[in-house]
Amino acid sequence: MNLIFDYTKEPSRDILCLDIKSFYASVECVERRLNPLTAKLVVMSYPSEKRCERGSGLILASSPAAKKAYGISNVSRARDLPFPYPKDLVIVPPQMRLYMEKNKIVNQIYQEFADEKNHHVYSIDESFIDVTNGLKMYHAANAYELAQKIQKEVYQRTGLYTTVGIGDNPLLAKLALDNESKQKKDMKAQWRYKDVPRTVWQIPQLTNMWGIGKQTAKKLEKIGIYSVYELAHYNYYDLKEKLGVLGGQLYAHAWGIDRTFLGDPYQPKNKSVSHSQILPRDYTLKKEIEVVIQEMGDQIATRLRAEGLKTHCVGLSIGYSLGFIDKNGKRGFHQQKKVPLTNSSKVISELLLRIFNAYYEQQDVRQIGVQCSDLVFTQSFQLNFFEEPEKQLGAQKLDIVVDRIREKYGFEAIIHAHSLLAGGRALERSRLVGGHAGGMAGIEGSEKDEAKKESKNI
Repeated sequence: MNLIFDYTKEPSRDILCLDIKSFYASVECVERRLNPLTAKLVVMSYPSEKRCERGSGLILASSPAAKKAYGISNVSRARDLPFPYPKDLVIVPPQMRLYMEKNKIVNQIYQEFADEKNHHVYSIDESFIDVTNGLKMYHAANAYELAQKIQKEVYQRTGLYTTVGIGDNPLLAKLALDNESKQKKDMKAQWRYKDVPRTVWQIPQLTNMWGIGKQTAKKLEKIGIYSVYELAHYNYYDLKEKLGVLGGQLYAHAWGIDRTFLGDPYQPKNKSVSHSQILPRDYTLKKEIEVVIQEMGDQIATRLRAEGLKTHCVGLSIGYSLGFIDKNGKRGFHQQKKVPLTNSSKVISELLLRIFNAYYEQQDVRQIGVQCSDLVFTQSFQLNFFEEPEKQLGAQKLDIVVDRIREKYGFEAIIHAHSLLAGGRALERSRLVGGHAGGMAGIEGSEKDEAKKESKNI
């Protein structure tokens, strides 16, 4: 006997999952009066100022025409583009503040069709709105017709194209968006409970299912599940015994079940913060790598203090350059260490350096990430018995003073000396993305308050 869901007892609403098609690239096209659907444009992290020279770094976004012409995706690198560059290819650097401004405008349009409670920003280019109670108000016969009205409104006011997934719940709306609407000419798709056998169960790969990444897919494959159809028809009780709560959730999702309401506040169980960056070139000198690690330690500590957080666990991730494999057959390493509760820039930076020195063996480095987990909201200050109290209090006061100066006058008003050494990245990164809170929290300088206001508005 297996678990069977009764759709008549499940919540059925009109949920829209809206996505701006190729958001970053489309914004850049509109700024240049190019058609986002036909222009060949890529946003590159480190483009060369001269077209005769190849840029470096990541391709952060590509227009649909560029993806089709060059076989690239948003995880490609500069080397994946044909070189010399085609004449009709436009290459631009990222402008995160501009994207945030456009995101704010688009979400203000969405809020004209749903109140704040029924509007949820999922990412910088995706949002959910519940329009169940707004169909009559906007003279729409159904959710599909209202979605079309929203698409037209966004295009007329921003020049951007919107793809829409429609469903009885947020899960079905998201699946419709990712698996069908982006391929349709009218950029809309509707997946309802009655459609699950011909839609959800036909998703070709496990990783195309929302909530299933590569690692989860491997776990499922180990127990003989290779498709969403097989997941939906596996024995629920065996699945839950083997995978725990996750198994039960995945089984329900395979049947299109999601009892989430947009108005319900979400409380993460174990919050963490992290920062990572792709370096503009291969870093082969240990001293230069250490400079970047110190900068990132300072950055993440600044973010912790700004949010009233302290960490019990600090982690460092190192990714080697392309083709570099160490003696253990690894392309990088990730290690973490427990630490007494702290948000000190000095303590976190020193711990990151200790981790790095313990595992670094002259590898060529191209990517660095730092993480803080096991977080606690607290304003208390815990003294270390192995260090003078006055010295610890002085370090804490110094962090606070530095934070206030940067907040008022900008990041460049006061910097650590190591940022001026060879390999330093903090100054350049602060100029590159300005007030983008998601990627540069802690070093966005005088634009910090403005970014906070923007994030509240969206």
